[in-house]
Amino acid sequence: MAISRFSYANVRVMDLQKAINHYTNVVGLRLVEADDKRAYFQADECQDHHCVVATLSDRAGIEHVGFKVNDPSDLVEAAEAAAEHGLKVVDIPVGEIAGQGPGVMITLPSTHNMLLFYQIDKIGYANGMLNPTPGVSKNKIGAKVTHLDHTLLSCENAEPTVEFLTKVFDFSLTEKVVDPGGNIIAAFMSCTNTMHDLALGPGPDGAFHHMAFGMHSRGEVLEGADILKEDDVPALEYGVSRHGIAGVTTIYFHDPSGNRNEFFNGAYQAAGKPFVVPPIIWDVENFPRGAFYYEAAVPEGFFDAVT
Repeated sequence: MAISRFSYANVRVMDLQKAINHYTNVVGLRLVEADDKRAYFQADECQDHHCVVATLSDRAGIEHVGFKVNDPSDLVEAAEAAAEHGLKVVDIPVGEIAGQGPGVMITLPSTHNMLLFYQIDKIGYANGMLNPTPGVSKNKIGAKVTHLDHTLLSCENAEPTVEFLTKVFDFSLTEKVVDPGGNIIAAFMSCTNTMHDLALGPGPDGAFHHMAFGMHSRGEVLEGADILKEDDVPALEYGVSRHGIAGVTTIYFHDPSGNRNEFFNGAYQAAGKPFVVPPIIWDVENFPRGAFYYEAAVPEGFFDAVT
């Protein structure tokens, strides 16, 4: 199955104007377009129409995650494969998501919605497409994020979703956390050559844990933490830390509706092809060090506080 990359996260927000302020002035995304129901954002170093969609709702959480395929025929193949596995499949018409062509919405075993599509409009890089200036503009507002890197979704049992995504959609399993019986507690999967495009962690089915914005350097993560402090955005009690899993520098915070965001840097490159490299395994006793390497402890509520 030719899924080429993780494209965007569509999150539910309870106040659209507050979401627009947060994702532009704090996170540092570009507002591409908005109406009274949705706002579309893109990072400076990406050309697609959007990497984040904020949808007005009466509750926070994840509406769906979007993944791009390599060819229109892959949509047909994906829909047939999902239906054969007993998963709900719905056709999404052109225009349902602004700037995006028709797609296929698949409800995963974790009950999350995954929208596959082929066509998306190009808006160009923030610094232009003709003789652009390298680096960050002096007029840059917000943090220096480069792209939306991954999202972590919560579910009661990760194994059926991991099995479907790896065996049917050709995702690679790069790292996993297992209990003494070998059952998967958390899984980190890639459809590209980065360490993870999609992760699954413990929690209620259909819940949203976080989406992560990549940065060029650890120093820019620190600058992002300064912006959070300046704008009075509450962050995780540890402040800037490091994951043992992936080895990245990280800080977590929330948007005004309670959806968790992450600034991070330093994920390693993965094989880019399934079943070539075996996954790194963390036993559950060492999960605290895998989650927060410096502290070797998971903050209370870190996996319980989901939207």
